[in-house]
Amino acid sequence: MATYNLVVEVASAQDLRPWYDECSPSTCVELKFDVNRYSTTIKDNNRNPVWNNCFYFDVLDPSKLPELDIEALVYQVNCPFQGTKILLGKVRISASSCLAFPNANVIYYRLENPSEFWIARGSLGLKVYTAHDRSIISNPFPPVDGARCSALSILERILHDESSRPCSIQLEHLKEITNNFSDDRILGQGGSGVVYKGVLPNGEMIAVKKTVSSLMPGLQKQFENDVYRLMMLKHPNIVRCIGYCYETRNECFKYNGEYVFAEMAERLLCLEYMPKGSLDKYISDKSSRLNWRTLYNIIEGICYGLCHLHELIDKPIIHMDLKPANILLDENLLPKITDFGLSRLGQQQTICTSSCVGTFGYMAPEFLHGGTITSNSDIFSLGVIIMEIITGHRDYPGLTGTSSDDFIKLSLQKWTNVLQRSPGHGSPDMDCEQIKRCMQVGLLCVNSDRTKRPPIAKIISMIQGSETIDCDTRIEEA
Repeated sequence: MATYNLVVEVASAQDLRPWYDECSPSTCVELKFDVNRYSTTIKDNNRNPVWNNCFYFDVLDPSKLPELDIEALVYQVNCPFQGTKILLGKVRISASSCLAFPNANVIYYRLENPSEFWIARGSLGLKVYTAHDRSIISNPFPPVDGARCSALSILERILHDESSRPCSIQLEHLKEITNNFSDDRILGQGGSGVVYKGVLPNGEMIAVKKTVSSLMPGLQKQFENDVYRLMMLKHPNIVRCIGYCYETRNECFKYNGEYVFAEMAERLLCLEYMPKGSLDKYISDKSSRLNWRTLYNIIEGICYGLCHLHELIDKPIIHMDLKPANILLDENLLPKITDFGLSRLGQQQTICTSSCVGTFGYMAPEFLHGGTITSNSDIFSLGVIIMEIITGHRDYPGLTGTSSDDFIKLSLQKWTNVLQRSPGHGSPDMDCEQIKRCMQVGLLCVNSDRTKRPPIAKIISMIQGSETIDCDTRIEEA
């Protein structure tokens, strides 16, 4: 009778949670199959450990395979409360579902709770298959490349599974997929860092945002803000975070004539790749101007994303740096809000600060001149963006001295000429009515009196025409 080898490769885990928050997150995996029991190496202080351990089990009677189950038990090691280790959770796999080598892939299984009173968190990546001859499987996990493949495959999996949480990824892997952050991979750059194109092993692309290496505490706070907010946000009009990297190292520098060691931090974010870039280039470049139907969908999408931030999550978020450069477009020109480095958690009461950081032209006057922060700060920025999308510039009556009526009339005349030259799918009259409605809403949003700016849910109703714009759109000079 032929002998089978049942092969179990323990690849990695993701988002393991210790039994008690103050415990060490050091973990190991024990495999149980029939009468056999084996353990992986212990991974210290790592919530996303990579093991790449391979185990073989002899199956003397393959006909018995459907009756056998594999158990993988994830333990927290060195727990001070209950001896040396405690069970975090387990995974059960029926051997009957195993594929033959080499058709199997690494699959991530959600941990089962050890009991009804237990809360297990995390998932375990296993690759399980059968093979007639152990010799055909030669070093399935090379020491370095195996870890690399496992780490990058996690990014690939998260990219396709929108329910997955962002994971921690090592700097060396991000260097590899960006060709060591080469200039030809740069997608864009700003004051806080550079965004690179990263190419995963399967050919798919992600954006890798590398924060400027600096000892400035402000940049560290902005990076942490960005990660914290994106970890809790899931919405079609908000950019997805795939992973992050935060590594520190000590480097020797010459300071005041002497060499000293200083701690340098590498802070990076892995984001979904947005092939159409940022909205600002479609506003500033006349040759790239989009048709009205597309522009309206962009305005609507930005509003949906902002509504999610302000009204549809437990802890509302004030973005504080809403501008066209921070609105990215996917291949279908769907807008997604990004860059939460300056964001604040919203509160019932008004926030006052002496630190005024943002982008001139988009900052609300009460914040710029008095440090006052409310959700209306974002509404002001949205109003500027709406009018910039329609007119191609940031000017509005409060800045130019033009009356609101003349401002709308002049803009509508320009759009009428455009629509007549390039008729779209809709009616020019209906499009002009929609443009007028969006401009009126934009003017309400940039009112210098923040109490007169409409909330985001009402803005959506007004631009969609389901609510009458019965407010005075005349605004005072900001």
